[in-house]
Amino acid sequence: MDQHSKEMFLTVLKESIKPAKGCTEPVSVALAAATCGEQLNREAVTKIDVAVSANVFKNALAVIIPGTGAAGLPIAAAIGYLAGDPDAGLGVIPQITDDQREQVLALAHSGKVHVWVADVPDKLFVEVTVTTTTGHTANVQIAGSHTNIYRVQHDDQVVFDHGKPQPGAASEWEKFLQQSSLAAVWEFAMQEPLSELQFILTTRDYNMALSRDGLEHHYGMAVGRAMNNSRGLNTADSLTKQIITQTSAAADARMGGSQLLAATNSGSGNQGITATVPICVAAKYWHSSEEQLVRALTLSHLTTVYIHAFLPSLTAYCAVHASAMGAATGLCYLAGGTVEDAGRAIKIMIGDANGMVCDGAGCSCALKVSTAVQTMLKAVDLALQKITVPATNGVVSESVDKTIRDLGRLTSEGMSDTDSVILKIMRAKA
Repeated sequence: MDQHSKEMFLTVLKESIKPAKGCTEPVSVALAAATCGEQLNREAVTKIDVAVSANVFKNALAVIIPGTGAAGLPIAAAIGYLAGDPDAGLGVIPQITDDQREQVLALAHSGKVHVWVADVPDKLFVEVTVTTTTGHTANVQIAGSHTNIYRVQHDDQVVFDHGKPQPGAASEWEKFLQQSSLAAVWEFAMQEPLSELQFILTTRDYNMALSRDGLEHHYGMAVGRAMNNSRGLNTADSLTKQIITQTSAAADARMGGSQLLAATNSGSGNQGITATVPICVAAKYWHSSEEQLVRALTLSHLTTVYIHAFLPSLTAYCAVHASAMGAATGLCYLAGGTVEDAGRAIKIMIGDANGMVCDGAGCSCALKVSTAVQTMLKAVDLALQKITVPATNGVVSESVDKTIRDLGRLTSEGMSDTDSVILKIMRAKA
């Protein structure tokens, strides 16, 4: 592998794996509000206007904002403005005291925070405008990625304006991935010096701590805790049970308001969790070496980003399924398998459950995480026995890379109207 490709793969990993506290769509709103707060010295407000794309709105209706016990974009905007750290990126939401929590809830429920869906073509768009009691205003706009603040205005002065990115525009490293292959991802993960990959262990540190938090405390639906304590069909203390319960528990904690950070993948904490926890649990169960753990995590996260490079941002497709394909690749390696085995596992997953729908972020995301992980475990088991989906079936092709690209086409073209229907259903209940 040439030096340029190695450097690009490292860039991909470092750019796509970031720590975040809470669901990243409301976090993006909190970041915009915190930036407004910085411009206005957090003066008392008369109004906070929040305009977001439909996908951001969908993903923020039901998810709990860390430290508040409450859900919704007014909460996210209030905590961002009153207490957020604008320099912390996806970690903008701080630990808050009980007094701060009461202040956040009071502002959010004061009638001063107004939220609506912006008429924009972007999948990810956030605009927050704050007006203070002294008549000063700040406006912050985000698009393209959760932390890409491209425009800031204070009163009549434009602080900076980098230009709004084109909807769906790919970064240089995304373009690189779109010309790559699963085989190249595998080669990089196997050959790159271990010292260059050690940073990937931060995903273990963040996401396994979330898993423990989810098992120890009751968050959301407590899917992980319930499955861990279940009676009847799931009583065996098997590796399968440990992977499912511990991964689900991490999602419970993240979506239920835990104040611990998650290591995200492709802008999603649940994707980061799904790409991380199964690998860590299996590596411990099988007594794998630290080098094997590092290379398996690299495979898992990098494969996830590779697949995600063909998916639209914030689509109606639940992308934890894609991150479970990344985990399948890492598990195949830990089990002594080959890149061909990993390719079979990915094709089985795409041929099996390629249409799981994202109907907004919330406590039920832990169910989808558990479903994706169970599908992944079945696929790895079959793939290691050299079973695969015939290329005559559905969207599966002989080539795993062609199959991944066609998954992208399916989600981009085939599910293009799904989000609007989901949003209409959700708004009718609000």
